[in-house]
Amino acid sequence: MKKDMSTYLRLVKEAVPYWRIAALAMLAMAVTAGLEPVLPALMARLIDESLIAQQPDALLTIPLLIVGVFVLKGISEYVASVSSQYVAHRTVADIRSQVFAVQLDLPMEEHGDEEGGRMLSRITYDVAQVGEAVSTAWMVIIKDSLMILGLLGFLVYTSWQLSLALLIAAPVVQYVVKKAAVKMRRSNEDLQTWTGRLTGLVEESLMAIRDIKIFGGHRNQQAHFDDINRRLRQEQMRVVKIQSLNVPLVQILAALTIGLVIIMGTQMSARNLLSPGEFIAYITAMGMIFDPVRRLTGVNATIQRGLAAAESIYAIFDQRLDEQRHPSPDYPALAKASLAFEKVSFRYPGQTEQVLTDISLTVHSGETVALVGPSGSGKSSLLALIAGFIQPTSGEIRINEMAVSTWPLAQRRRQLSLVGQQVNLFDTTVEANIAFGHPDASFEAIYEAARQAHALDFIEALPEGFQTRIGPFGNRLSGGQRQRLAIARAFLKDAPILLLDEPTSALDADARDHVLAGLENLKRSRSTLIISHQPETLLSVNRVVQLDRGRLLSPPTR
Repeated sequence: MKKDMSTYLRLVKEAVPYWRIAALAMLAMAVTAGLEPVLPALMARLIDESLIAQQPDALLTIPLLIVGVFVLKGISEYVASVSSQYVAHRTVADIRSQVFAVQLDLPMEEHGDEEGGRMLSRITYDVAQVGEAVSTAWMVIIKDSLMILGLLGFLVYTSWQLSLALLIAAPVVQYVVKKAAVKMRRSNEDLQTWTGRLTGLVEESLMAIRDIKIFGGHRNQQAHFDDINRRLRQEQMRVVKIQSLNVPLVQILAALTIGLVIIMGTQMSARNLLSPGEFIAYITAMGMIFDPVRRLTGVNATIQRGLAAAESIYAIFDQRLDEQRHPSPDYPALAKASLAFEKVSFRYPGQTEQVLTDISLTVHSGETVALVGPSGSGKSSLLALIAGFIQPTSGEIRINEMAVSTWPLAQRRRQLSLVGQQVNLFDTTVEANIAFGHPDASFEAIYEAARQAHALDFIEALPEGFQTRIGPFGNRLSGGQRQRLAIARAFLKDAPILLLDEPTSALDADARDHVLAGLENLKRSRSTLIISHQPETLLSVNRVVQLDRGRLLSPPTR
């Protein structure tokens, strides 16, 4: 319970910037709750003064008062609903933005360790569950709790003897809610896991749709999907069963309690301890009190889903982040840069075998070095170490003789550009893709970068030129066109160190010629490290070094 309260208080803090609107919502809820016991009180007067005593004034006054109460109640409920939903939706939007930002800032190791689809499901599922808990639950909790307090006060004021019957129901309701909360939490945590797995499978399948079609993997993927979908449905039904059991239990308890009160009330009325109006008002108020109790019991499921989702979200909020943006000074690019490895070794956590062992290699300023070797020899790991995606087990990486381990990641990555075999483009315009990371770049600079990358010919042939949208992952362009946009993006960044990872391996001869021409322009005056199986056929290089089983086989320096 302490953990739940801590999580919910943390959620409440997210709404602090909107405290004025929240205060208005709570004031309106208090007005709504305060008017609730007025209705049974007027009902008592209606029966005693209007129907029994036949007082002339009461025949007109009490109906007008009842209408006035409903009008005020309607206004206050409208204000409470709109203002509370405003606070909730603003808070949820802030949380959703934080989740996206934090997931972008998680270290690459965390991205690799996450179960497939879990990061996506945090935004699509977890935030939605938090939103439901924040938007629905807090209004129900505050408004209905105030209603219950107001109605309880009226009941005790009307007849404290009859109110003793409520003491029988209270512990039973508390026990039911507590037991349901424990089971609901466990079920919702399982629900999150299976939702993440389903999201991951869908994402993975859609990205690999060509392979599925070529290799006829439809049946296999469908069977995998159906299995996860079945487990997800089972968890959903478990939650439904627990949630649905709460309401009838509370209703049965309410019926028993009302029956007991009616028996006691009729006896008290027979002894003139209660007037007919007070008796009817008491029964009315008691019936009214079980409605907010039922809502409070039902909202427990929403709260448990929200708390389970919030704990998942706060779990990544509390992790170590890739401090590239916070803070993010505008580090300048070095005019020239050399790159050196000094006895660098690396192995993945939990593994005993080294991926790289005692790598000592220098790429001089303006030099192009080709790194060759069989698959699995550690070439890509070497590039990941340079970019700071992974950290060396031992040894040091230096730029201009300065240890990059002492630099902020933003400073290190400002000195690097990467063009790989897999080009990642975005569903926006050609211009925006070239200017990715530099949205303030002038069109003249973007145009020049495209020209240097030998991309102008196809860009100007597009329907809207630089303003043409290229589709998700740039799927409206050919492989060679996507590579040339990646080269243009690297030109615009103008970093002194260039990393090339098999940039032409998936291209045909014609596309490769265009890309090579752009790469030759790009690597001019830059320190370049290129991974390729046949670098001598692709680019002019100064040296070729060979990597095998994580060790350099050829002399590392001239």
